[in-house]
Amino acid sequence: MTAARVTRRWVLVAAGTAAVAGAAAVTLPASGSDEPAEALRGRVLGGTPPHVGYAESTGRLGLPEIPALERVTALFTGVTQLRAYVAGPDRWRVDELTPAGERDTYRRDGREYLWDFGANQLTTVTGETPVRLPRAADLVPSELARRLVGLTRADPVTSLDPRRVAGWSAAGFRVTPADPDTTVGRIDVWCDPASGLPLRVEVAARSDDRPLLFTEFLEVALTTPDDRTLTPAVPPGAGSVTAEAADLAGALRQLDAAEPPARLAGRERVPLGSGLPGVGVYGAGVAGFVLVPASRGIADRVIDGAASAGGVTVDVPVGRAARLSTPLLSVVARGGIRRGGVLLAGTVAPEVLEQAVRELPGRRA
Repeated sequence: MTAARVTRRWVLVAAGTAAVAGAAAVTLPASGSDEPAEALRGRVLGGTPPHVGYAESTGRLGLPEIPALERVTALFTGVTQLRAYVAGPDRWRVDELTPAGERDTYRRDGREYLWDFGANQLTTVTGETPVRLPRAADLVPSELARRLVGLTRADPVTSLDPRRVAGWSAAGFRVTPADPDTTVGRIDVWCDPASGLPLRVEVAARSDDRPLLFTEFLEVALTTPDDRTLTPAVPPGAGSVTAEAADLAGALRQLDAAEPPARLAGRERVPLGSGLPGVGVYGAGVAGFVLVPASRGIADRVIDGAASAGGVTVDVPVGRAARLSTPLLSVVARGGIRRGGVLLAGTVAPEVLEQAVRELPGRRA
């Protein structure tokens, strides 16, 4: 879908159909594959073949709602239904199916289009941003696997037993991140050994072997979608607007934010270019984290709600801070300073973010 460099940036089919797909996964045996685990990883990294399918992603991260990030946290705390049409890395469409309709993302000719059924509006997105918030399209098995495997390409890999996924006999491999600071314990991928198409992805924490994020196709075919499917169709009476990519960054968009430090918690800041003032990405792979400027109101609401959400207070030299953490994701908020507050988040040990927030400069509000 998106270009490979995204790995640095930092996610309705009838019930009867899903039941049939689930039954097939139980009753049909999966045949083995002689493909070594490293070779399977190479196939996943080598490129995604054209395909059309329906997938479901389930998040069990246990995150509380974070102001201005409610849609993002929902992706990792519930079930997301997805319909994917992929012709190539720059020609695809993913529909997020909701009780109210659907939200569709199109990518073609170097541009993105967002169709919101509920709002009856098509948004044409111009430009690019070096960092953006996770979205439903990132959770399609083929895309999530490409991102995570790309982030961990140097980590140890081992073979897994094959399994049936969406009627396919899928070969599996496990990546075990070696960095001691990451909370990610394993990334399991099952794919079609012939094409390398990822069919199921599981992510588990070091402290809990149960998958806290997993996504799989319930139906999929190695078919190239036709051009009409990949072309946004605006019905009569629908709205149509144009927006800069940076303007859609939501909580990442703080025009008056201070320049992020060049180094935090022993990690260098990754060069991102312009477009999102104050945003900083630190470290590499699954042991990196992001610093996001936030308004004083948002930061204070996160800190005030931390206690009821099981968070803890963090002692900082200036202002006040609190930490929210799950086995897989850590979040720290700091407020009570001039020029608003900050949020830090990543799949890193909570102690890493606590160290980072203590190192941040700032003056008391």
